[in-house]
Amino acid sequence: MPDLNELLRWSIANSTLPSSTPAEGEGEQTSSSEGGLTIRYNPAGSTASSSSGAGAGAGAGAASRAVLHSSDSAPPDLSPASTPGPGTPIGDSIPLPLPTPGSGSGSGSGSGSVAKRDDLTTEMLDLILGKSDSIIMKEKMAFAIDESNPLEQRVEALDDFEMLIELIDNANNMPILKLWEPLLALLNSKEDEIVSNSCWIIGTAVQNNLKAQAALYINQAFPLLLSTFTSSTSPSVRAKATYAISAALKHWPLASSALSTKYQSPTSSSDSSTGYSVLSKGLNDTDKNVRKKMSFLIGTLVMQSGEKYEGEIPNEVRNLLEEKMKETAAAAAASSSSGSDGQIQQESLVDGLKREGVLSTLLNNLKEDKERGDEGDVEFQENAIRGLTRSIEKDGLTNQQKIELKTVWIGWNENQREERGLGGEDGKSIDGLLA
Repeated sequence: MPDLNELLRWSIANSTLPSSTPAEGEGEQTSSSEGGLTIRYNPAGSTASSSSGAGAGAGAGAASRAVLHSSDSAPPDLSPASTPGPGTPIGDSIPLPLPTPGSGSGSGSGSGSVAKRDDLTTEMLDLILGKSDSIIMKEKMAFAIDESNPLEQRVEALDDFEMLIELIDNANNMPILKLWEPLLALLNSKEDEIVSNSCWIIGTAVQNNLKAQAALYINQAFPLLLSTFTSSTSPSVRAKATYAISAALKHWPLASSALSTKYQSPTSSSDSSTGYSVLSKGLNDTDKNVRKKMSFLIGTLVMQSGEKYEGEIPNEVRNLLEEKMKETAAAAAASSSSGSDGQIQQESLVDGLKREGVLSTLLNNLKEDKERGDEGDVEFQENAIRGLTRSIEKDGLTNQQKIELKTVWIGWNENQREERGLGGEDGKSIDGLLA
């Protein structure tokens, strides 16, 4: 099929003025509706001039004969649009050879099957098609857990692994590939970079992913994260552990139960702590970044308190939730029989934050940070104000605490409130809650 430029050249070469009359045997003319050029097509097989024409006339006739290509030998009834191109066979065309049964190079005896390639290896196929994400994830994890490899390369392997599990399907395949066990084992590494990246992977895998959150709790990862936070001396590790803890709790239907359960410390058989106590410790952390992240997490938990998960719950997650709820009910019944409050582990998140003194710690740190003046952390102050004022709506503060919070709030002028992202409608809302 000729392209548009060839068709245009052909049409110009075969155009005549509308006043001209086609001579006998010159072919068909078609005039345009606007009185412009006339397109004439002279098939290759037609005569260029009448048989009585002189040599000059014959030459003119030959010159007026136009074909798209010198090799074209189209039949007279072929339209210009379907005129063969340069690659079209002419004359006696030779058919393309087609495979016939038994013509393969293999040892088959005419069965019609294509000969099998024995020279393709797995490595060659991986180079051609690329490895699947599952294979790459297993290879990266195997490299990262091998302590004989250079630390920098192990960290790089974990970075690559984290990028892969950003895809929710890859994160959900971790239990199938048995990758949770080696990942959690890295939390015990002596290298802070390895522990930090492991926490980062956990947080990314479970963030807004109910199935991955269920896998985290099934593998008992939550107490390991709490222990990692409390035992680490590295601010980077504590910040990444806070990120992982936050992702594990956000939108998790049993977040209150997870925070109120006492976990045995892996380093001391006599030491146990709850998730709420770890939150309070995070608010008192010496690192500003950790304090900021922890205050934001508490505000998220306050918002989440009392809400019911409205999304679709996979069957395996539903089974886990039912099992955990039965355990919670049994523990509550046992606690009630011993004379203590049997409803502790069934309370709302705000009630738990209030009972464990987390909201009180947040308020005290806010007051202290405000007194630092320009040296205070405005992001921490914003997170604290938002979390505490939201807790008022859910009866999280006492009357005295409301007064103390209002004192902090009215101590900022409009510009200072704007600096903390608390101006405009947000500021009016806070004024209303503190009135």
